[in-house]
Amino acid sequence: MLFIQIITMKYDKKKRSGDTMRRINSVRFIPLPGSTADLSAGDILLHDSRLRKARVFPMDERLRVSDRVHVLRCGDDFRVVYTRRPEQQFFKPVFTVRNGEYGRLVYNERGVTFDGEWYYIRTTINFISAGRNAYREKMFFRKETDHLFEDMAYLWYC
Repeated sequence: MLFIQIITMKYDKKKRSGDTMRRINSVRFIPLPGSTADLSAGDILLHDSRLRKARVFPMDERLRVSDRVHVLRCGDDFRVVYTRRPEQQFFKPVFTVRNGEYGRLVYNERGVTFDGEWYYIRTTINFISAGRNAYREKMFFRKETDHLFEDMAYLWYC
C-alpha cells in the first residue's frame, strides 16, 4: 500500500522573510487523522492538508497526485514522476518508492490573484510504501528520507 501526504502552504510577499518563512520551510510532515476509512478499500491512502481528511481508493496504472506529480505503478513499486510545467505534460521520473521506503518531493510556485496580488505556494508531498498495518498518526515523522527531490525555483516578485 502507498501512503501519500500532501502539505500545501500558501503565503503572500509580506510573509517571505523572517520567522514566518523559517516556520513555513521547517514543515515537512504533519500528523495523519487518527481514525481513517477502511484501508482494505484500496491501494492508496491520500491525505491532503487542505481537505484535512484522508481518502482510500484503488490505484490503476497512473495516479494524479497534483498538477505536477503523478505516481505510476511498477509491479509492487511506485514510480513518482514530476513536471515543472504541467501544461506541457512532460513528466520525468524522480524516484521509485519500494516496500518499506520513504520519499519526499518538495516544490514551490508563484501565482497572482484576480486583483494583481502575488502569492506563493510551497508543496511538500510525502510517500511511504508499507503494509496496511503500518498506518499511524505519526508515520511520516521520520526525519531522514530514502528519496528526496526538491524543485525550489527562485520566486522573485515584480
